[in-house]
Amino acid sequence: MNSKLRKTASALAIAAAALTLTAGAAGAREQQQAAPTGAEAAFPQQASDLEADPRVIYGRLDNGLRYAVMRNQTPKGVAALRMRIDTGSWNETEEQRGIAHFLEHMAFNGSRNVPEGEMVKRLERHGLAFGADTNASTGFDQTVYKLNLPTVSDEVIEEAFFLMRETASNLLLDAEAIERERGVIASEKSARDSVGFRSAVDNLAFFTHGSGRVDRLPIGVDETIASMPREEFVRFYRDYYRPENTFIVFVGDVDPAVAIAKIESHFGDWRPAPPAGSARPLVPATIEPGRIGYYQDPEVLTYVTLASLYPYEQGPDTLARRRANFLRDLGNSIVSRRLSRMVDEGEAPFLAGSLASYSQRDIVDGVAVRVRSEEGKWQESLAAADVEIRRALEFGFTQAELDEQLARRRRSLETAVERADTRKTYASRGYNHAKALVDAFDSERVFTSPQANLAAFETFAEGLTPADVEAAFRRAWRAYDKPAIYLSTALELDDVEAQVSQALAQARTLPVSAPAEREIGDFAFTDFGGPGTVVEDRHVKDADAHLVKFANNVRLNFKQTDFDAGTIYVQVRVGDGFFSMPQGADEGLRRLAVNLLGRSGVGPHTSEDLRTIFAGRRLGARPMLRVGEDAIEILGATDAADLADQMNLMAAYALAPSYRQTIADRYRDQIRAWYPTHDSTPISIANKEIPRLVRSGDERYGYGDLESFMTPTLEEARQWLDPQLREGLIEVTVVGDVEKQAVVDQVARTFGALPERADRPGDYPGARDLAFPDRPAEPVVLRHSGVADQALARVYWPGPDGFDPVTVYRLEALRSILRNRLTDVLREELGSTYSPGVGVEASDEAEGYGYIFAHVTTAPDAAFDVIAETEKVGARLAAEGVEADEFKRAIQPLIEDLASSLQHNAYWMNVLGDAQTDGVGLARFRAREQAYREMTADDVSALAERIFRSERAYPVAILPVDAGGEAAD
Repeated sequence: MNSKLRKTASALAIAAAALTLTAGAAGAREQQQAAPTGAEAAFPQQASDLEADPRVIYGRLDNGLRYAVMRNQTPKGVAALRMRIDTGSWNETEEQRGIAHFLEHMAFNGSRNVPEGEMVKRLERHGLAFGADTNASTGFDQTVYKLNLPTVSDEVIEEAFFLMRETASNLLLDAEAIERERGVIASEKSARDSVGFRSAVDNLAFFTHGSGRVDRLPIGVDETIASMPREEFVRFYRDYYRPENTFIVFVGDVDPAVAIAKIESHFGDWRPAPPAGSARPLVPATIEPGRIGYYQDPEVLTYVTLASLYPYEQGPDTLARRRANFLRDLGNSIVSRRLSRMVDEGEAPFLAGSLASYSQRDIVDGVAVRVRSEEGKWQESLAAADVEIRRALEFGFTQAELDEQLARRRRSLETAVERADTRKTYASRGYNHAKALVDAFDSERVFTSPQANLAAFETFAEGLTPADVEAAFRRAWRAYDKPAIYLSTALELDDVEAQVSQALAQARTLPVSAPAEREIGDFAFTDFGGPGTVVEDRHVKDADAHLVKFANNVRLNFKQTDFDAGTIYVQVRVGDGFFSMPQGADEGLRRLAVNLLGRSGVGPHTSEDLRTIFAGRRLGARPMLRVGEDAIEILGATDAADLADQMNLMAAYALAPSYRQTIADRYRDQIRAWYPTHDSTPISIANKEIPRLVRSGDERYGYGDLESFMTPTLEEARQWLDPQLREGLIEVTVVGDVEKQAVVDQVARTFGALPERADRPGDYPGARDLAFPDRPAEPVVLRHSGVADQALARVYWPGPDGFDPVTVYRLEALRSILRNRLTDVLREELGSTYSPGVGVEASDEAEGYGYIFAHVTTAPDAAFDVIAETEKVGARLAAEGVEADEFKRAIQPLIEDLASSLQHNAYWMNVLGDAQTDGVGLARFRAREQAYREMTADDVSALAERIFRSERAYPVAILPVDAGGEAAD
């Protein structure tokens, strides 16, 4: 259960990210047809010249409830149900601050037909996992309840609609349940609080000045969270949870008529008592030209924002409005590319910079440039950003810059058309229809088809000239003569307004000149020699995959799928990765190596050159060198038309990696800027210190002081990486919508043509030797310098390694059971945390090493009590074993996910990624279904008894610097 801030994409998106909190009789329906315009329209398309996606059926019941239903068969056999209530924190009174989010929590705490504590359990028994499939979010203007249905049996669909209706109109709002939840809400509020959150709130307050937006943050305030009486909950629920405020979205592998019938049967008789609560009108921001804002904290990164702000222009979503936004975004994107190139080429005083729109409906509109810098370079960075805005305003853009942006947008839209029928119903990452439909309705946008979006783009692009974009850019930046300026920094500055004004005045004395024309040649790597010869080709029947080996020892693992139409996923694993790191090296060298690989480009081409060379083509390569991974990975996605270029680019990373000193220098600048903030939250300290602690001090894990990042050199990185990239074993995995022979030919022409590679992984004595530490006499205490009322309690227990697939799957079930038990004890009984977390590490690299850990956010004075209670939960689980019902609730979501997971390319990439080397993925694939279906409560109980032994636990408390407790040695 989360709460989120609704905001359009902008240069200030960090603020939105930081403020996100995630947690009868049939009525007549009116299908989409002629309807009123403007504010009276039931759906945005009724007041627009844009045509809604014809795959979606819209309707409204006679009680005012609206819905959108869409048949989607990717993946097959699943569905998504969303219920959006048109209210959030903005409608709260002064005495109700935080009640919308609090009420969202109460949806899981008892209704007329579902006892308190049973809703989540009922869903788990039907195969829905809490968090992943069952959740809700509250923002300023909406509350959304989410159910992802792993099957579309009538029983599951009926249960989902039944529980949504219970939430909509039948909550009990029991006074004792409200009292029990107060501690949970307070704990969540404390856990979400951070320097970053406070900075984001201050940022929002500055740019929405005068609107009162920050006075109604969804999380609320301590006073009302602790004191709101039941009557206020009843009043808010009665006033705003009403059919005319409700929008139902159902997407999935179900006949739309069935879904509509369910909506009618479950919501058609909903008749709340009058009168309805009134919607609080939005207040436009007070725009003061030249206004200056300043936020200071020792733990924040330094950034400067210059914005051109003006009143929001109301109006429906139309073709003309989209064209205006399109032109505005083009200019911003061109200047963003200029800033990015300056960073890449070492010509910028700032570390990163970009332009974007800053728009909040009915509150404020505008554009902004945001640059991040080292503390002492904020004036230079402000000046550099100002110069680039003025350069664009005075001299405009080149045809080449415009062509590059158009090519990128066209290719993206063409890809969306190609994938239109295979976009996901719901997904944790990337596009999904359920979220897209809710978001469109929330922002009063017409949900248009990919085909319509491409057609609109072609209309916008036809005959478009740089002069057109320049005119739109100048209109967007029309208030830039006196920009609003916001500075966030760790520096304590005197007379900030004078200093910022002086910095801008000084910047404006700098001359600007027309942008230079850039000449970038063709890609240099297209001929790798004679194509390699296939020496082995075998079909793996159960995975329907092909394993191919070339004469130079390069492996290819291939599976053809149609899950993402036209999409081909490619992974190249090279060498021995993390375990080949030189003896004595640590995280400092690894991070430098990652930055050099990922940002230096290949051969003569910088990374910015590559973006230009391949603009308009669907390809890319992302090198990765992750902690604990046994290979350097290069990841990419493409289609059949661009497969050859994709393979050219990936092979170039193995053949001719660039190591640019400008990248190494800029990386160190970024580290110097970041390091003073690294201890600003408990979780950041956990990430720094605990990986070493639970591996008995192995310094390859976690990280040390600033000097450990500054010491490694480019040459040391080169000496490590070059032999790996040029000689190490190569395993290529390709999964997607492409014929096998096309892939074999392209791999033969590129990787298969390289000189002979290693035929087995390298031998690095001791590199995989890990040891879990002995239990300390007292909990280890670590310190963070962030918010003073935040703490983190963790308990680690040593567990089995990941070499046995069956054990790995039993650990997954045990993780869910431990989480549920911790929730019952810590959240429901003690009210000490919002959502306890449980993690598992079952290494398939280090024999005999693994662990399971509990993660609990809490108050500093409760941290040691929480550790003690957490250990007791583990001990009871070991002693008493697993109950039948909790085992069913843990295993059922895992079983129900089996079929849909097989319809995801990402799953098959994991299965096949090491098929011809370690073979771990294939082994786990072959064992998974049987392991889950035959697993028993006794199996998991035996594993719990083996793991949760108090004498082996390793407890850690992360406390603020000024709190009590003994520090670790």
